Amino acid sequence: MQYGANDLANGVRTELEASYSKHGCGPEFWTTYQQVLERLVPQGRSRTQVTNELAMIIEQLGIVRRAQMVPPPSTRVR
Repeated sequence: MQYGANDLANGVRTELEASYSKHGCGPEFWTTYQQVLERLVPQGRSRTQVTNELAMIIEQLGIVRRAQMVPPPSTRVR
């Protein structure tokens, strides 16, 4: 993640991995995911890049087989 030092990305990865180990892929894990996202990018700001980077972490951890990426605002179909 490009939000400072690698420590942030490692911290996020560790937090998501710990939540998955404790809760599996259930609602509690996804609550943790939403909390991480909210900390990284508060409501009302562009979340596309952060959301996609979190999705890639979740995919790399094996929590989901294939994460779906959010397209940039300019390519979204309405």
